[in-house]
Amino acid sequence: MTTNIAQPETGGNPEILIAGDWHGRTSWMVMVLRKAARSGHRTVIHVGDLAVLWPAANDKDKFTKALARRLEEHGLTLIFIDGNHDVHPKLRALPVNEEGFGVITDRLLYAPRGHRWQLGGVRFGALGGAYSVDRRTRKLNSSWWIGEETSEADVLRLGHGSLDVLITHEVPAGIDVVPQIFGELPEFIEREAYANRLLVRDAVRNTEPKLVFSGHWHQRRTGLMPNMDTRVHVLHRDLFEGNVVALDLDTLTVREYPLG
Repeated sequence: MTTNIAQPETGGNPEILIAGDWHGRTSWMVMVLRKAARSGHRTVIHVGDLAVLWPAANDKDKFTKALARRLEEHGLTLIFIDGNHDVHPKLRALPVNEEGFGVITDRLLYAPRGHRWQLGGVRFGALGGAYSVDRRTRKLNSSWWIGEETSEADVLRLGHGSLDVLITHEVPAGIDVVPQIFGELPEFIEREAYANRLLVRDAVRNTEPKLVFSGHWHQRRTGLMPNMDTRVHVLHRDLFEGNVVALDLDTLTVREYPLG
């Protein structure tokens, strides 16, 4: 288990923002970061499917370049985990700074699976990964990559030490989601997806966080883990309200962050 400390500047604002899937959508990213800067926030944590470093034949990864430029322009730091729709080989090959983050720029940081850090005295943990329920429509090493699912080794790496906040891409088993938004899923895909959810549930049980933030299922939901005092916030995807919430680091209270 690794315990690392990072201290991105909060500018005196006790709130940070937590964001759901963006899928490399530049217009949405630009709008959210502009609003974050105007509301005095300095740190954004992203729950995966950010889609930085995505291989695109003709745009030379304009999304990552635009994201890095906007973060610098607004004086923001963005910490992200990997979802299923992320380029796992490139993320795992990133140079790592002394706090244990993979570095794209000083303001754009990847939290590897099992990574721990502190922000404003709050203990965070990262557990990326999920099973792509749309894998049949994607091409290996072009739009999905081996290693997208969370593994038992990832859960072991995160360990058993208590956390305040766990950032996951997949929603832990025990929290209801509506998979039908992806259409009728074959039974074997439902089984594979649920197996990943069980691993995330194990990580929640091991670390007993007060809060979990997840994405992946493209809906805004919240609920308590069964037989635990852990509240899970499932965040919506880009283009929808419920994609971003504000977390007060002093009180660990969560409020909706309207984007309209």
